Amino acid sequence: MNKFMFRFVKTALTATALMAATVTSSMAADAFRVCSDPDNLPFSKSEGIDKGLYIELADMVGQRLGAKVEYVWWLSFNQRKALRNTMEGCDAYFALPADAEYKVKGLAKTNAFLNVSYAIVAPQGLTVTALSDLQPKKIGVLHASPPQILLASKGGYTTSIFRSQEEVFEALNKKEIDAALLWGPSAGFDNKKLFDNRWQVIPINGEGLGGQVAVAVSKDNPELKERINKALEELKPEIQQLTVKYGFPLQVPLIVKVRKTDTHYAQSTVTPAKTGFMKVSDKPKQREWLVAESGDTIAEAKSNFNNKCSHCHGSNGASPISERDLRKLSTRYKEEWKDVAYNTITKGRPDLGMPTWGGILPEEEIKAIIAFLATMQKN
Repeated sequence: MNKFMFRFVKTALTATALMAATVTSSMAADAFRVCSDPDNLPFSKSEGIDKGLYIELADMVGQRLGAKVEYVWWLSFNQRKALRNTMEGCDAYFALPADAEYKVKGLAKTNAFLNVSYAIVAPQGLTVTALSDLQPKKIGVLHASPPQILLASKGGYTTSIFRSQEEVFEALNKKEIDAALLWGPSAGFDNKKLFDNRWQVIPINGEGLGGQVAVAVSKDNPELKERINKALEELKPEIQQLTVKYGFPLQVPLIVKVRKTDTHYAQSTVTPAKTGFMKVSDKPKQREWLVAESGDTIAEAKSNFNNKCSHCHGSNGASPISERDLRKLSTRYKEEWKDVAYNTITKGRPDLGMPTWGGILPEEEIKAIIAFLATMQKN
């Protein structure tokens, strides 16, 4: 999970939604082992005064289970495969998307216990009742985030792109931007802790901008799932108090909808494909795919892919979700697969959460990534 961004989009959720693991239930009578990220406030922290909402809640659940809580710490941002590496030897993971569409082999999910979403961060005096109120404003967004994709697809918005949440808040302070669209929990936490609630943080939902969180447990332990469900139900008032403590946006979310006609890539030469790739309907102009496919080139392309793309498509393109498994491109699109991949990478698919990389990544880097994907194809 990106440290500042728990994505709830169709193609970019979190590293946890990509994992397929064989999980062994190991809960002993006197221990409740919980997987968690040691450095992911406001959700979890292994050291310091602020433990994070997940940790405080896990402690409360453990008390109701009559078990001592033990933590297995594993960094879950930067596309690390947290769930696969930590659920073996753990009983629960307080961070799995509750959406029934997201399944992980060997795991079951409790009832949802928390709503999370992106949010508009704006000065206290600015009236915002709809996303369109921001059209005359200069808006800060994080690179390749769902808000950046959303605003690009709708058109009519002026955005400034940043690499970190800290940079966005700095730009707000300097009045270089008028508002921002950030991941609500982390923006709300920083606003409370660092800025004494200087900004209003307004949650937004719809079009993959928000979702719910559940607890992951082994499918082999349905009794534990029901016991945790019972504890979560009893702890609803405490969960509400924790959201206030950690600055989560609490007002009713603004609902955002994207019309199909908003998509900036819509052209007669392409038709959408279910996978998120653009199927070329006419014979494309032949493109030169020969690149210096040396070991160093492929290794660098592999690194670039895993840094920029694996949160959606899995490490090395090997996603357990069939539609996102890039090892099957040549099977789906036959001899045109490289052109289809190039089209999709450069033009993006904003309606499905695919960023537009054309103009951001150099042409040769895109070609090198496609050359790397060629080494992964399963014919």
